[in-house]
Order: sequence, then structure tokens, then C-alpha cells
Amino acid sequence: NMVSFSTAFKVNAAIAALFCLPNLIVGNNEMVKVFSSGTATNSPMLEHILCIDWIKNVQWAATCLALASCKDEKTQKYSAMGFMGMMIGACYLLAFKPPSGTPEVPPPVAMYIGITFPLYTLALMGSGKGKKA
Repeated sequence: NMVSFSTAFKVNAAIAALFCLPNLIVGNNEMVKVFSSGTATNSPMLEHILCIDWIKNVQWAATCLALASCKDEKTQKYSAMGFMGMMIGACYLLAFKPPSGTPEVPPPVAMYIGITFPLYTLALMGSGKGKKA
């Protein structure tokens, strides 16, 4: 394989773990500024959404670590396809339903998609090779 599913999931887990750090280091108020390019102000609802997003990132990292050690390639394959589907959905929303009215991809999102989507693509391209039918 060019890239194994295990490697792709480990990279995804590392990125998800990195996404947890800013909330812990600078707090939600600063995260609101980062994600909105300084155009939004904090509110209880926005803080609540960011807390849910933080919990999602923790769960995401744990799930990817579990998938990295999974021995069933079919499970890894369909999980990778699910992550790729999520990324396609996020790109659609950022392009056609952006919160600011103007399509804009926050740098962390661009980094995540730019790294993990190609890794999953390469893992999918190499899956099933060298195995008997």
C-alpha cells in the first residue's frame, strides 16, 4: 500500500488531538475570534457549540486511534469513506452555505482536509491489494 489505513487514522487522530489544544490553551472567546476572523462575538450559544465541537474532537481522536489498530480492513475502509463523506459535506457547506455569506475555509479546516483526504484516498486506492479473493 502507498499509505495504510492505520497510518491515515493515526494522522487523523493526531490532528483531532491538536484541534483540542486551542480551546484548552486560549479558551472559547479566542476561538470565536479565530474561527470568525474577528467578526463574531462570543455568546452562550456559540460557547456551547464550541464545547460540543471540543468534545467531538476528543471522541474523534479516540475513534481514529481505535481504527488505526483495527485488524478488519473492511471496517477501516468504510470508516475512511465516512470521514471523506464528512469532509465533502463540510466543503459543500463552506462553499454554498457559508456563515459569513462569502465562501471561506478556516485555515485549520483547510489543513485537516488537505492532509487527511489525500491519505484516505491513497489508502483506499491500495486497499484489497495482495489479498486472495
